[in-house]
Amino acid sequence: MKFNAYIRPLLSGYYKHSCHSKQRLALVVGMLPWRDMVGEWVFESAHVQIQRHFDERYFHRWLKPFIKRVNPVIYIWGYKAPDYFIEYVRAQGVDIFFLEDGFIRSGPEDDSSAPPLSIVMDSQAPYFDTTRPNDLTDLIANFDFEQDNYDEVLAQEILDYYVSHRVSKYNHQSYVDVTPIYGPKNKERILVLGQVPHDDSLKYGGGKDFTLLDVVNKAIKENPDAQIIVKPHPMTLGDHSIIRTLTELDCLILTQSIHLVDALETIDHVYTITSLGGFEALLRGKKVTVLGRPFYKNLCKTEAIRHQYFLLCYLYSQQDYCVTLA
Repeated sequence: MKFNAYIRPLLSGYYKHSCHSKQRLALVVGMLPWRDMVGEWVFESAHVQIQRHFDERYFHRWLKPFIKRVNPVIYIWGYKAPDYFIEYVRAQGVDIFFLEDGFIRSGPEDDSSAPPLSIVMDSQAPYFDTTRPNDLTDLIANFDFEQDNYDEVLAQEILDYYVSHRVSKYNHQSYVDVTPIYGPKNKERILVLGQVPHDDSLKYGGGKDFTLLDVVNKAIKENPDAQIIVKPHPMTLGDHSIIRTLTELDCLILTQSIHLVDALETIDHVYTITSLGGFEALLRGKKVTVLGRPFYKNLCKTEAIRHQYFLLCYLYSQQDYCVTLA
């Protein structure tokens, strides 16, 4: 066990707690790449950070006594901590927050290594985990548009801004004209969005048993006369095995990295498993079919007002609306 990564932070935590016993301390797990920014993300004035890769021996010998004595507020990036640790803190009723990239991850000038432009913070589970309640699904289920100061005009203005300024989760990609790639439109156009295999959103969003091939086959079967366009996840474009599984099918495969907003141009219908791209397509008025259970699944089946749904997600993560993207 590395002393500086695991032991020293807890010793520092004991010291900070003894000096300020009436103030809560934050214990941060899995965010060392953003160590210089964590102080701005947590609510407590003092925090300590540990690596997410620890074993049960360290957990029982060091972490459990620390939690019992200090009673910290725990912050975890997504589910980047051992399951037994998360189960323990939940069972003990310890205050916990799960952090994740916000619905707007990067700005136009950012690269993939830049810190997230926005984050979402949930006191129950990451928003992609639909196997249990989380703050977002609770908000969607319980928000009273008549009693909770719902401003329909503001919600529509925000959504209009979001769409008209081509805002997406990732905003650092250059513009690509898809017209010569897609060709003339003379039939319905379907876009299939791929995801990273074994991603947590698949595991916890009811999508772990589906593959990109499954989604493409479903799109072809349900839309035999449509043009099928497949957009693999940018992180999988180097995996030629994924491309090879699709080459025998009657579909157009996008083998270059294309901004989602560009890829959605002239698209009528989107198929995916749990991708947030499906939600972005809904906000742009596209029909969406999902094979998993993402938080927005019910919006796919109803005539729900898009700006209401957008407002709920905006309320869930107010940092996400950033005018610097204009």
